Amino acid sequence: MRWHSHKGFVILLLGLSAATIVPWLHGADYYLTPLVERPFNGQYVELKPSGTVGHGYGVIGSLMIITGVALYSSRKRFRILSGIGKLPSFLEIHIFLCLTGPILVLYHTSFKFGGLVSVSFWSMTAIVLSGLIGRYLYVQIPRGIHGHELSVTELNKELQRLSFRLTIDFGLNAETVGRIDELIDFRSDRRQMGLASTLWFLIRDDVFRSRTISSNVRALGLRRDAARTLTTLFRARHILHRRILLLEQIGRFFHYWHVIHIPFSIIMFLILLVHVAVALILGYWWIL
Repeated sequence: MRWHSHKGFVILLLGLSAATIVPWLHGADYYLTPLVERPFNGQYVELKPSGTVGHGYGVIGSLMIITGVALYSSRKRFRILSGIGKLPSFLEIHIFLCLTGPILVLYHTSFKFGGLVSVSFWSMTAIVLSGLIGRYLYVQIPRGIHGHELSVTELNKELQRLSFRLTIDFGLNAETVGRIDELIDFRSDRRQMGLASTLWFLIRDDVFRSRTISSNVRALGLRRDAARTLTTLFRARHILHRRILLLEQIGRFFHYWHVIHIPFSIIMFLILLVHVAVALILGYWWIL
């Protein structure tokens, strides 16, 4: 994992942890109190959905979701913004805001759902879950340094380059390389798998890939520094080979993914607008 990706991932985890843990530490006693007894809890005035803190969670969480969607969608769709930053960076911001925002909205509801708002909440839940799956599929699609998708031809050229290094730098023959590939289970029939099977294959491969490659490289009896370099090359070749195998399949799944993600997003925002409008009409203006 490259440093900037690792740094972004750490920031994402810290932000999500803060959004999850801090409100809970502040109001755990209230949230664990039965609904009928909450009005008698000392934190009821501030943590109820219309309370100063509880209402704030809803406002801030909703603004984070709206901002995350607006930034990424605008950067992706408007050519005039194409020179501002890299699209993957905007996607990371989108993911961070659209994961943290729903957590704060959950605290705003004080874990009580009902009526029309419950439809918005469960739509939001579906969006978050589908977004996590979409992000996982997104990173499986190979991209160049500027973020554009690579073709199968470009991927094959890179695969040949890696194979050449394995042959020249380490003297490995095609049989040895092929044996390790077979142990990692690259079969052409993988192209026929459904979405669930593909996701399971990818996750299982991500979990066990490093251990399988490392154990086979150690069996070659190389020096530690050479073994480390060879392991890195085999991992790169392995991921590249997997992407070539499943490129069209993942692209097709990604197309169908929009069928779930986008409609639920529209439903959520429509109900959110109605909810906000009703709240303002009834005089719930938060701190204003």
